[in-house]
Amino acid sequence: MARPVKNTRNYKNSRNNRNSKRRYKEKSGFFKNFVLWILVLVIFAGAILFMLGHFNEDTKDKLEKLNYPTDYSEYVEKAASDYGLEPSIIYSIIRTESNFNPDAQSSAGAYGIMQIMPSSFDWLQELRGEEGKYDADALFEPEICIDYGSYLLKYFYDYYGNEQCAVAAYNAGFVVSDWLADPQYSSDGETLNDIPYPETNDYVTKVQSAKEMYKKLYFS
Repeated sequence: MARPVKNTRNYKNSRNNRNSKRRYKEKSGFFKNFVLWILVLVIFAGAILFMLGHFNEDTKDKLEKLNYPTDYSEYVEKAASDYGLEPSIIYSIIRTESNFNPDAQSSAGAYGIMQIMPSSFDWLQELRGEEGKYDADALFEPEICIDYGSYLLKYFYDYYGNEQCAVAAYNAGFVVSDWLADPQYSSDGETLNDIPYPETNDYVTKVQSAKEMYKKLYFS
């Protein structure tokens, strides 16, 4: 009996078709896996960026708070409540005056964390009906210095009617009245368009800048 002749062409075509389908599936599978890996990497990278962004913001906030501390908050909060002041302005004065050093003493002779002159301390005690209650060394006690420094700042607020002049007076004293009376420095007699003492001008700028940071970090 004769063996049937095999159709070689059809066989080769069939095998080629099977090989093509297999290669297509392999390529298709590889492409799908590639796309999947890309998606995974994109998601992973996005998560990393999100965490880094959150970490950076958190780290930045912590570093800024280290640079703008709120030491002696109990005394600051009490003084703010007693004299109707914003805690942020008291912290700003302290930071600018002594950077929270209760043992600070200036070359001009100011003492303590809020840098009060002993002569001003005596005058403030008289104003409060407490003449002779404390000697100058009491200014090295943060509780007392913050109380009297805040009282002095409040006095200047009431005397001049605005924060800019109060802060300037805390640094320079009643010479602020002369500046307000001079059209060269004040156009309305109430606010300062210019501060002729560079030291006081820098001081006011630093205090106001610090106050904005304190409000942003702690009171917003």
